Amino acid sequence: MIDKKAARFGLVLAGCSLGAAQDVLPPLTVLAKKFDSEKKETTSALDILSADELERMQRDRLLDGLNFFPGVKGLSTAGQTGNLGTVIMRGLSTKYVQVVVDGVRLTDATNGSNSFLGSGQLGNITQLEVLRGPQSVLYGSGAAGGVIGYETFLGSDREGATVIAEAGSFGVFRSSFTNRGQVGDLSYSVNAGLFETKNDPSGAVLRHDFNQLFGSLALQWQAREDLQLRLSYRGSQNELETLSDFGFGASPAKIDTDVNLIALNAEYEVNPWWSSKLTLGYYDESYHGDFNGFQVMTDYGRYTANWASSIEVSDSLELVSGLEYARADYRNLNGREVDYGTLGAYLNGFWKPIDVLLLEAGLRYEDYDSFDNDVAWNLGAAYEIESTGTRLRARLAEGYRTPTLLESEAFVPGFGVTQRANVNLKPEDIFGFEVGVEQDFSGHLAELSYFQQHLENAIVRGPTTAGSYANINRNGMSKVSGLELALSGQLSNESVRYRLSATKQFQEEILDVPDFLLSADLGYDAESWSVGVGFAYNEGATYGFNPSDDHLVARVYGEMKINEAITLYGRVENLFDEDYLVFDDGFSPVKGLGRSFVIGARVEW
Repeated sequence: MIDKKAARFGLVLAGCSLGAAQDVLPPLTVLAKKFDSEKKETTSALDILSADELERMQRDRLLDGLNFFPGVKGLSTAGQTGNLGTVIMRGLSTKYVQVVVDGVRLTDATNGSNSFLGSGQLGNITQLEVLRGPQSVLYGSGAAGGVIGYETFLGSDREGATVIAEAGSFGVFRSSFTNRGQVGDLSYSVNAGLFETKNDPSGAVLRHDFNQLFGSLALQWQAREDLQLRLSYRGSQNELETLSDFGFGASPAKIDTDVNLIALNAEYEVNPWWSSKLTLGYYDESYHGDFNGFQVMTDYGRYTANWASSIEVSDSLELVSGLEYARADYRNLNGREVDYGTLGAYLNGFWKPIDVLLLEAGLRYEDYDSFDNDVAWNLGAAYEIESTGTRLRARLAEGYRTPTLLESEAFVPGFGVTQRANVNLKPEDIFGFEVGVEQDFSGHLAELSYFQQHLENAIVRGPTTAGSYANINRNGMSKVSGLELALSGQLSNESVRYRLSATKQFQEEILDVPDFLLSADLGYDAESWSVGVGFAYNEGATYGFNPSDDHLVARVYGEMKINEAITLYGRVENLFDEDYLVFDDGFSPVKGLGRSFVIGARVEW
């Protein structure tokens, strides 16, 4: 099916480019089935942001891009830009969310995705996808909140080179070079750049400097009409230097984090009704922290092999199946070494007994070195009312999450309460239920979803005794629930486009999260210039010991095309200089960035 997919991909790129109507050719998703498919071919809640939209809104960091999705909040509770990142999805924290890049899952029980989230750049990608709700059938442990995914860009219709340079407040400087093209049957893209900022330190934090080098490379070879090979790399070198004074004298810290991902994909059209894909991946993350002489070092490597098949049994029935194997190695400065392996198999079916009804069912079995085995399943249905452009969907799913090393093993911080080991922690079982409605109004799309998730054996912090505590499995059920709204579309002959997402949290028995989130963007595109405004409202939440502040942060941005090659652009973040706390642990509170100005230029040829 490679020919059909390539044709559809080209059409979608044309239909999703700046100025095209969104209701003509919706973007394809890779996350929903692990193969290219339309959004309506899944019963899960799924949203997509194209690379063009991210560029138009001048969003280049992963955490910033995630805040345009309903049910999702990206932030850093460890500090400002360059610190560990956090994502909250449907009332659950980062450890319940999987990140998949170029078809490779990045994390497991030995290592979280916080470093990747904190340093993630969105340059040279096709689109950003978020698949919400329990997704353990396709993605295994730790996908109870959902899955975040993107792929490195490849496309012969976007050939050429681009250089970007921008500078602004708080010592911000970013530059990058991108080149894309095709030579015969080989398509390629390469991207490299650097980013620097001094952030906006306050209180006890006297200095907060972050420097990053990042790059990506993708090669795709159409070896035969039925065989496509793809090799990709994404990585970054990150350096964070801080200076703090909590009343005991200045305390410097330096943190170096390197992340590298290599993926090899081979997609083979066995016959007209059977496509097969093999993905081999390696993700490496090294961390070295020097906290005024106190050293912390970890090294994590994860090898993965994922074989997936899509079989069209008939015009109405498709089966997606696969086998996955992963082996992770974790080491730290104290001599701790962990070798952690998983083996999983899954089958997910999509059946359309009639054109307007989609039924989905799936099952996964996974075996672990340390936690025996677990089973996940899902059932879903979606019904389209063609006369009104309405789509109704409902889904039941059960997933699981194995304890992480950070939860089950002893942890002695430089100061504060010590965590005792608990080798008897059990995996969590997560049952999710959701209903949703999607309404297409001829170029305008409205989506409303209600979700509930019940966690059995939820892993929580136990009581503190004699200056230490242990994580424990909570008895009974813990619940999270909420309502998600997304609106998007275009007005005035496609020159005005808007996007809005809102989340209302009802139950939050796992983590205190904002009760209400709202983000919006409105942009106007003329022939040679564009402007836009946006805002994000967040209610406070107690991530630490004290609640963060309710806050409303606004932004404006725009660009001017000087000629065919040169475009100038600029933006103002935190337009009204809102003063607010993102995180307050009672010791070192983290403030949001103040008002900042950025100007830049983009040169294309």
